[in-house]
Order: sequence, then structure tokens, then C-alpha cells
Amino acid sequence: MRETWRPILRLNRMRVKKTFVVVILLLVGAVALSIYLLSRPVQSRAMRQALTGYVLEVKPDLNRITVRNADMPGVMASMVMDYRVRDAGALNGIKPGDSIQATMVMDGGYWLEDIKVVGSRP
Repeated sequence: MRETWRPILRLNRMRVKKTFVVVILLLVGAVALSIYLLSRPVQSRAMRQALTGYVLEVKPDLNRITVRNADMPGVMASMVMDYRVRDAGALNGIKPGDSIQATMVMDGGYWLEDIKVVGSRP
């Protein structure tokens, strides 16, 4: 009777070993995939566009500037918009009537960076 159980036990041991190897391979694959996904650089969704425009209003206390921007083909038609400015100091020296060049950043909202006065109306 003892002899009849040995082949069954060998089959069970082989199944356990195969299952163990498959589980280990799946775990190694999952860890490798996780490391790959976590080590990739995060890509910013922010889009930047050069903007030229005419300043209509400056609100340094609200970090806002109202600009009539020139047409930006494929991005935005010429219009009057109220833009946020991350750094209130960027609005120093800018007054209504100034012509500006800036970088418009679009990332779920709109704001201006690198604002430079390029002219002004008398």
C-alpha cells in the first residue's frame, strides 16, 4: 500500500514546485514593472506659449494682470483676458498702456511668466 502513494506524492511535490516558480516569476515581474513605472520622469502637462499684448489693468494685490493679447494661431484668438501672475514682484513697473511680451502657461488655468515691457503708449 505504501508503494501506491509515492507516485502521487511526487506529482504533488512537482506541482508545488512549479506553482512556487510561477509565483516567484510573477512577483519578480511585478516588482520590475513597479520600479520601471516609478522611476520614469514625470512629464508636465503644462503648455507654454509666447504672448504679446497690451496691458489694460494691473492688480498687484491680487497677482493679476488684464491683457489684450495678440492672436496666437492654433492656441487662442486675440482677446482680453485676466491672467494670474505667480510672483507679484513681476508686476512691478508694469502699468496700463504698456506693451508686453510674456510666456503664457496653460495647465488647467492660465498664468503669465517672464513678463517684459517692450513699449508703452504716451
